[in-house]
Order: sequence, then C-alpha cells, then structure tokens
Amino acid sequence: MCVILDASARDDVFGNRRTRAGEQFFRWLERPRARLVLGGKLTEELASSDSFAKWAETAIADGRIRSFNPTEVGAEAESLAANWHGSSNDQHVIALARVSRARILYAIDGDLCEDFKDSRLVSTPRGRVYPTGDSQNAARRRRQLLNQTNLCPNR
Repeated sequence: MCVILDASARDDVFGNRRTRAGEQFFRWLERPRARLVLGGKLTEELASSDSFAKWAETAIADGRIRSFNPTEVGAEAESLAANWHGSSNDQHVIALARVSRARILYAIDGDLCEDFKDSRLVSTPRGRVYPTGDSQNAARRRRQLLNQTNLCPNR
C-alpha cells in the first residue's frame, strides 16, 4: 500500500506537534508494508524539513519509500500544465500520482484535494484523500483507507 504526502501536511506528520491524523498516519508509515511515494518537486518540498529528511534516511533503507524518476514526474507535470483544468497549482503532485499510480493523498490544501479526487486528473481508480478531522468517524475512515490494498499496485 502506498500514499502521497503533500508538503501542506508534512508538519502534521513530521512536525513537533503532530495532529491526531498526523500521528495515525505516522504510525501507519512505520509499518513494514507502508510505502510513501516520492518523486520530482514533491521530494524537494518534503526534504526541506530536517525531521522528514532524518526519517527518510531510515525509511529508504527499510524500503518504506518508493521513489520515482524526477524526469518522468516532471515531464508528466509539464504535460498536465499544458491543458490544466484543476483548481490547485500542484500539477507535480497529480503527476506523481499518475506516474506512481498511488491513489491516496494526505494534504491540507483544499484545492489540491479536490483536484486529486477529480476523475479527469486521477482515475482508475479515482484518487482518495486522507481525512484530517478529529472525530471518531474520521479516525475510522483513516484506518479503513490505509488498510485498502487496491489503491497502489506493487511494482
């Protein structure tokens, strides 16, 4: 199972004061079968955090990070930008989803979340957004989403 973490939510997971959603996500990332997808501009955005960079060193060695060729992700982002009809300015995140085929996104950026769920941009299967609310229902939905196995193929 693999996911994309947007820079907008990075500090929820790797900051000094994790949110409830961020803590649950971090615990999931520590599982042996969890995979965080990285590539292109998003890799740079996330790595600008010392705590993320430190975690990533170990995660790469453990195989919990799946990296994609930045040239391939960048080319897909440029292709998207040519005919962009999304709300966000995050073509690089949509491009990473398309190249990696990861279909779960943890982001706080509302426009990016809407774009990620848009079947014209992310399809087969459609992208899903990790719930960030504090309710019991949101926590249950997060667990269900992270336990799905059909939203990222093994490569």
